[in-house]
Amino acid sequence: MIKIVNWDSVGNILWGVRLDRTMGADWRSKLHPDDPVALPYAPSFEELFADIPHELMECKSLEEVEAHIEDADYLNIHKVSVPDAVLLKAKKLRLVQHLGQDYRGIPMKAVQQLGIPAAAPPLINYITVAEHNWAFILNHVKRMPQQRAYMERRGYTTEGWGAPASLKIGILADLTLGLCGFGEIARPMARYAQAFGMKALYWDRVRFPELEARWGIDYCEFDDLFRRSDILSVQLPLTPETEGIVGAREIGMMKPNALFISTARGKLMDQVALTAALRERRIGGAGLDVFYEEPLPVDDPIHALHEDLSYNVSITSHSAWQGPWTWVRDSLGIWNNVLRSLRGEPIENRVDGGAP
Repeated sequence: MIKIVNWDSVGNILWGVRLDRTMGADWRSKLHPDDPVALPYAPSFEELFADIPHELMECKSLEEVEAHIEDADYLNIHKVSVPDAVLLKAKKLRLVQHLGQDYRGIPMKAVQQLGIPAAAPPLINYITVAEHNWAFILNHVKRMPQQRAYMERRGYTTEGWGAPASLKIGILADLTLGLCGFGEIARPMARYAQAFGMKALYWDRVRFPELEARWGIDYCEFDDLFRRSDILSVQLPLTPETEGIVGAREIGMMKPNALFISTARGKLMDQVALTAALRERRIGGAGLDVFYEEPLPVDDPIHALHEDLSYNVSITSHSAWQGPWTWVRDSLGIWNNVLRSLRGEPIENRVDGGAP
C-alpha cells in the first residue's frame, strides 16, 4: 500500500484524470474533436492505479498535510507552500512534486536534507495562457483588427496600398514589457520578449535574482512597473492580499499609449476604473480574458469599447487556458512521475539537481 498526499489550491493535479467529474459522464465526446485516436491516452486516476494498492489523501490545508506526511510515500502540491519543518517530518517519502515550474512551494533545503528527488512538471495549461497574452500583444502592436477592417472595406483603393500611418503600427523591440507577478505564466512571456528583443521588467512579492539573467528581465518596484511599461500584463494569483491590487491609482500611473493585459483573475483589477480609463483614452488599450463578473454581462460597457476599434480593446471569454488536452497533460505530468518512481524509472522534470 502506497500513500499519496495531494495538496492543490486549484485542482489541476487531478482534474485531467477525473474528467468524468469535471466534464460529466459524456466527457469523451467533449474532448478536442480533432484528436479522437488519443482518447485512450486520457486515462482516469482509477485506471492509472488499478493494480497498485494506494491511499490518496486530498488535503485542503497545511494542517492536513502535516497530519499525513509522516508515513506518506509521495507528496504532490500546486500553488501552495510546504515549510521545511513539515516536510522533515516525513519518514518514507520517495518523491515530492510541484505542478508547474514555479516551484517556490517546495522546501528545497528539506528535500536535500531528506535526500529525495523533487520534480516540477510544466503546466501546459499556463503555457497556453502565456501564448494567449502574446496574441493580445501582437494583435495590439500590429493593429490587426484595424488592418482587417481596412482590407474588408478595400481602403487601399482610395487611401493607398499599405496600412495608413494613422494606425500607428509599432515595433516590439521599441517597447518595454512589464510583468506584474513572475510565476508560471509570466516566465514564458519573458522568454518571448527576449526573442523579440524587448526590454522586460517584473515585480513580484518575492524577487528572483537567480532567474533574472536567465530570462533577460529586471526587477523593479511596484509603482515603477506601471510607470515604465508599454505593455503591462497582470499574472498574479487571486488572494485576499491581491484582490483589487490594480485600481484607479495604478491605472493612472500608466503611459497614455500603454496596453493593459489581464488573463489571471478579474477581481485583481478595478474593472470600473479600467473601463473609465479606456473610454477616456487615458491608456492605449486592453487585452482582457477575465472579468470581475463572469460570464461578462451582455450589457457591460466593455463590450462597446471592444466593438469600437478605435479603443484598441480585445476581449475573450476566459478561454486563454484552452487547447488540446491541457488538463490531461498537466495531470499526467504528475501521475506518470509517480508511476515512474514505483517502477524504478528516471523521474522527469527534476529540480533537485539529480539525474533525470
